[in-house]
Amino acid sequence: MRKKLLIISEVFYPEEFLINDLAEHWEKNGIEVHVLTRNPSYPYGKIYTGYKNKLFQKEIYNGIYIHRVQFIEGYKNNKILKAINYLWNFLLGFIWFLLNKNIYNLIFIYHTGSLTFASLGSLFKKFNHSKVVIWSQDIWPNGVFAYGIKETKLLKYLLSAFVKWTYSKCDQILVSCPGFINILKDYVPNSDIKFIPQWPNITKSINTKIELKGDFNFTFAGNIGSVQNIENVINGFNLYLKKSNKVNIYLNIIGDASYLNSFTKGNKDIQFENVRLLGRHPLKDMYSFFRESDVLILSLIDTSVTNLTIPAKFQAYLCAERPILGIIKGEVSSLIIDNNLGWSCSPTNIDEISITFQKIIDSPQKAYQEKAKNCKELLENNFNRENNISKISEIIFSK
Repeated sequence: MRKKLLIISEVFYPEEFLINDLAEHWEKNGIEVHVLTRNPSYPYGKIYTGYKNKLFQKEIYNGIYIHRVQFIEGYKNNKILKAINYLWNFLLGFIWFLLNKNIYNLIFIYHTGSLTFASLGSLFKKFNHSKVVIWSQDIWPNGVFAYGIKETKLLKYLLSAFVKWTYSKCDQILVSCPGFINILKDYVPNSDIKFIPQWPNITKSINTKIELKGDFNFTFAGNIGSVQNIENVINGFNLYLKKSNKVNIYLNIIGDASYLNSFTKGNKDIQFENVRLLGRHPLKDMYSFFRESDVLILSLIDTSVTNLTIPAKFQAYLCAERPILGIIKGEVSSLIIDNNLGWSCSPTNIDEISITFQKIIDSPQKAYQEKAKNCKELLENNFNRENNISKISEIIFSK
């Protein structure tokens, strides 16, 4: 009889996250995989083409049973709607569980963003006495306050109690960033917390012929919002161009450009001729874009949470074997500097960002080659897909 596993994740196929890879791996290795998730909406906050935002729906993808619940459209840019949506997702997830009446002895929580949906796994454990393993890619309540919610004593108390309850019910806690461990230890001091990093969510294959024209191409790819600090990246790049009088060096931005619209409209004095907004592209094309680029940019605002975070794009950049410009502080900055993967500068200092662009352009070809080689080595040694899948699988399926 096949082992049955329930994955709880806010995001799943056709949304492009690492949990898809994990679920498919387990299904191919004889596990009956069920996924409880929302109707697909990331990153736009609206239903994907080909889907309906029903209360409940079910589909089968590559042998995986996907159970979806409704989300509230428009939550992306409205904090009140976002909070209501978190509660609505949780409520529908619990109703699904009561109606479903399936017994899952194994539950794996892939925690991104909100902890409310993830906490369903802790609640289900109370009814099923399941083994529950959580792999957190974000940290609460720190993330709530870092991204714009006003911190009050009452809210902090309530969220802290919720975090403590959720994690205390888990049999094993995994985190994607080592800096999360000490934070969670404050809530569950007796829990065993292990660091297991993400691996690249792209494959080394050229699926599309990409050509980025110019003598030198910087590329930023991924989600674009206030947290990604793209305004300072553009301002620093434009300041560099102004000082250097370079005309054939480009900054390519790949991702949903809707957030950038207000920024570009409000900065008429900035020249955007050398900034190319390439829009959103499917994950299968990213390796081609990265390989066509000379240097890849990773940027985040300066907060206590972002400084601890290793974004998933970091591993994807390593996979492409291109030097990295980290406009960031903390964990990623240390990885870049300690392993000689590229360059790092303050995310808040426009002059320093501009100077770093200049340093990169002035660097000899040998420096690029050495940093690219170091990216490959770090990926193989620390962010290896097979090794980390094996670690997670051993934890979940061991008695």
